[in-house]
Amino acid sequence: MRGALAAYRRLNDWLQAAVVAFTGFVVLVIVVAPLVAAIVRYYTGQGYDWLAEMPPQLVPWVVFPMMGVLLRHDRHISVDIAPYLLSGRAYTLLRALVLAISLAACIVFGWYGAESVAFFRRLGQLSTTEIEFELWYLYISYPVGFALAANFCLEALLHTLAGQPAPGKIDPELGGLA
Repeated sequence: MRGALAAYRRLNDWLQAAVVAFTGFVVLVIVVAPLVAAIVRYYTGQGYDWLAEMPPQLVPWVVFPMMGVLLRHDRHISVDIAPYLLSGRAYTLLRALVLAISLAACIVFGWYGAESVAFFRRLGQLSTTEIEFELWYLYISYPVGFALAANFCLEALLHTLAGQPAPGKIDPELGGLA
């Protein structure tokens, strides 16, 4: 069991690195696009609307894929009172319950997100931007992000049930991140 969990962790370490690199690139594009638009407008006197419209359209491609990475390392927004009051088996049970609920929620949101993408794809709506594209390309970030989050929640749940520290959790015996 430990070997399988270690392999799963290594796979998710690689997946996390790919997600962080991808979202880092998207953030770079989000930051550079308005700069390029300003430079083009300054030197040519005319601007390109698609450079100004692109950054808000790319934000979901940062938010939803990174959601799983943040969940994996317990860096999500939460109110953590009970974990500080609990220890041992009670803490493990609470964590397993929270992770199981999170996993179920991610699966449900991912499923219905995929249904929504399929619906918008069937509609065939195009953007009203300077460069036309099908709108479902924007919405696919939703099920992709929740599928990644479900994967990382499953990993954390399996580690919790096996009595191992979750990735990114501080292991007092190791003195650092696990």
